[in-house]
Amino acid sequence: MAHSPGVGVSLKPWRRGFKEASMLGFTLRRKPMSYYKADTVREAANGNWLFILAALAPHLEPALRKPGRHVSCPIHGGKDGFRLFKDAHLTGGGVCNTCGANHDGFELLMWLNNWDFKQCLSEVGDYLGVEKEQPQYQQAAAPTRAPVQAKAPVQQEPMKVNNKVLDSKNRKKSIAGTLIAHGKAPYEHNEDNELSYFAFIRDKSGLERTIWGVDLERAIGESEAKYGDEIVMTNLGREPVTVVVEVKDEQGNVVREQPMQTHRNTWLVERRGATVTQFRARSNGGVEPVSHHVESAPVVNRTVEAPAPQVQHAATQPEEQSSENKPKVVPMFREQPKPWLLELQEEMEKRMERERAYSARLREKIEKVWNECLPFSSHVTEPMRLYFKNRELLFKVDEVEKTDCLRFNPAMAYYDEDGNEVGKFPAIVCAIRDVEGNLVTLHRTYLTQNGKKAKVGNAKKMMPIPDGLDVNGAAIRLGEPTEGILGVAEGLETALSAYRVTQIPVWSTVNATLMESFEVPEGVHTVLIWADKDKSVTGEKSANVLKAKLEKRGIRVYVLLPKLPIPPRAKGIDWNDVLMSQGSLGFPNARYLRDFIARRRAEYGRH
Repeated sequence: MAHSPGVGVSLKPWRRGFKEASMLGFTLRRKPMSYYKADTVREAANGNWLFILAALAPHLEPALRKPGRHVSCPIHGGKDGFRLFKDAHLTGGGVCNTCGANHDGFELLMWLNNWDFKQCLSEVGDYLGVEKEQPQYQQAAAPTRAPVQAKAPVQQEPMKVNNKVLDSKNRKKSIAGTLIAHGKAPYEHNEDNELSYFAFIRDKSGLERTIWGVDLERAIGESEAKYGDEIVMTNLGREPVTVVVEVKDEQGNVVREQPMQTHRNTWLVERRGATVTQFRARSNGGVEPVSHHVESAPVVNRTVEAPAPQVQHAATQPEEQSSENKPKVVPMFREQPKPWLLELQEEMEKRMERERAYSARLREKIEKVWNECLPFSSHVTEPMRLYFKNRELLFKVDEVEKTDCLRFNPAMAYYDEDGNEVGKFPAIVCAIRDVEGNLVTLHRTYLTQNGKKAKVGNAKKMMPIPDGLDVNGAAIRLGEPTEGILGVAEGLETALSAYRVTQIPVWSTVNATLMESFEVPEGVHTVLIWADKDKSVTGEKSANVLKAKLEKRGIRVYVLLPKLPIPPRAKGIDWNDVLMSQGSLGFPNARYLRDFIARRRAEYGRH
């Protein structure tokens, strides 16, 4: 067979076929690839997640047999760090205290099996026997015959940063680690220095360091790195720049400005880790992350001169988009679910019915429990006083009671995960209030008579959240803000520790998840975040998520992290650990904080 001019004999047969076909005036196409539509698979999976998880993640069986109860994490082990949500048969969601929450079965399977969304969608669709979608294409018009011209090789331009060619000669030593914080601050955090930009990172060995450089703001912004991402920072060298500096007289007054030639480090920041997932609390007491992945089935188009797929808009086909007219997707399971899963499914459905009935009267229940509790000043609150004394928590009771968020119950019933009453215990009861001060739900810490935590399954519990209410943005209010300045911490003990040392009221968000959604009350212009220092970096990430959110609203925020190292066998440390081991000396200088408050008062015209 004679070859056409310009067609080399070394071409593979299928490539040669495409080449020759295009020269003859027609186009060869591969068969369109079928795919799973995400919405269709989700509909089929709803209510069937127990069967799906058992089939696609067999190592999840201990958690499946005890939904809602704490078991060992299927990823990193441990004793009781993981549990499926109580509605896992509907949603497939679960949470690990260390790894975070996965609000539905897709996210859970992606985490368990290290799948991407496309693979997860395909596996679930295959198991449920969901019918695949067939892409529809328009008929492509035959191209006009034209002489074939050889294409010139494409020259890839070298990568540039600030118009500077990036090559191996430019690069200096790279710094890799987890991005904990970044932002503007006085250089080396010295109030007498000019503003600069910093990045605070922690490497795999736990070593923490702060890198300074004006160009870091651009480099981090272009990398789209988020708090908690693994990044690599490379100093590309110094380049000449012109800056404007102030010239002051002997009295310190600015008399003029003048340009000055200097050099500035140029940085390259490369993002290596996954974006931090932001979570919000669910109405059933669990947590769910804000979804960032695109839930549309990808279609890979490998045809020559592929046309765009036909799109049918809802405006032109209303009858096909109506949920009432749309036929329900009925899954055809690849294999018969095991009998114990069917029994568990039935039991969970009955439990959901009981919880719906309970939720209908939940607001009245919360109000009743709160009204039965006693104020801190009552003479029968000795277990609570001893608990605070054991934690070295001494504070102005009258100031804390102004916000009415801290009470005591001498005999509060404790129920296990099956709803059985274990006994009655003394309990610290805290009101979780929204930004307007309305009661949302209650948090309880069960105690012994001598002021220790009660030896029960979970000594700290939050009551469910009534339908129509939202715990996101809420907090346990411990005193009123001082001249527009407010502290925020996760736990009650951490908040009271910072309050004791600084005399600045600190509110508790209960956990890191709720810290991210915290809403600042009106009139607050400065927030001090007393962050937990965790090996998982959870506390720092949540603190910085809140910091970024509040700074966008013009609120000045400072994140305060314990300087103590995390003990080898501990998950982390908080400011109450600092108070108990170092006393007030382990906290930021109280005089500096007082001066800081005075400066803020002057800046905002408060005297």
